[in-house]
Amino acid sequence: MKLNINFPKSIVADDLLKQERIPCFCKVSKEFEILFSDTVRESSGVVSGWDRTELEIRTVAGAGGRYTHFANGLITLQKIDEGVYKILILEMFIEVTAGALTGWGVCASRRFLG
Repeated sequence: MKLNINFPKSIVADDLLKQERIPCFCKVSKEFEILFSDTVRESSGVVSGWDRTELEIRTVAGAGGRYTHFANGLITLQKIDEGVYKILILEMFIEVTAGALTGWGVCASRRFLG
């Protein structure tokens, strides 16, 4: 999976991309969008090379609406090219009240992505 995004040129963004488990927000409908509203203002990108079936095996979908997944996340990226990053690890926060499941679901990792 790859994240296609143009981060602003800044010291904050450059330093952030060296970190692991960067806070983000994940929105999945027909497209898979990742936002960095709390860490790099007004930055968002679209994930390519993702498979809905594989995502749904690892994360629980929400209760309906425009997005099947609408959750806080933690992401680790590796720069491939200008504006293109390999997703090394992506975790989404999962909350299911009836089934009592609450916690971080790993929906992408080196183990799954090879």
